[in-house]
Amino acid sequence: MKKITAITAQERKKDRVNLFVDGEFFAGVSLETVLKLRLKAGDEVEESRLKEILSEAERTDAVQKAADYALKNLKTKRQVKDYLIKKGYSEETAWYAVDKLKEYGYIDDVEYSKRFIESTSKTQGKRLIEYKLMSKGVKKDDIALAYESAEINDEEHARALAEKYLKNKEKTRENVLKAYKYLIGKGFSYEQAEYAVAPYKED
Repeated sequence: MKKITAITAQERKKDRVNLFVDGEFFAGVSLETVLKLRLKAGDEVEESRLKEILSEAERTDAVQKAADYALKNLKTKRQVKDYLIKKGYSEETAWYAVDKLKEYGYIDDVEYSKRFIESTSKTQGKRLIEYKLMSKGVKKDDIALAYESAEINDEEHARALAEKYLKNKEKTRENVLKAYKYLIGKGFSYEQAEYAVAPYKED
């Protein structure tokens, strides 16, 4: 059986303390971990308890680091998880932190997708936007929910892009076809691209 012999405040970080076991430094942990586990000097602890302390300290640190990262600007669950793993946390700890932030409302893939859609839909079509969101780890169902609440008009955005593309060009059949292909490449549907170039086809 080992004993916690001292818990001392760190000089530079007031929210962290140094934990000493049997007179030797054991770990630096957050004050939150100490309070949550009700640790105090004089406690006798088994090896399993020490492992629990380290595990809880790691989870607490991961949640704080994830919160600092996610609060700078909205992130997806996958982005936060990948960030924590790059910082050296295990995948299990990273997902624990992600779940906590989701529980607190700091991570919301539907809201992230909605903002992304509204900010990019003027220059990109649904297919390209979906691809980019899925590459960030957002599920198709969440993207679909975001589209339901997003305020966009794909047809008008496609038409505005076509107008911009053809602005200083002759409205020849070749250039109109290029504009059509340009819109398809931007992720707009065939129908939306057709609608966008229709006025120029008539000319």
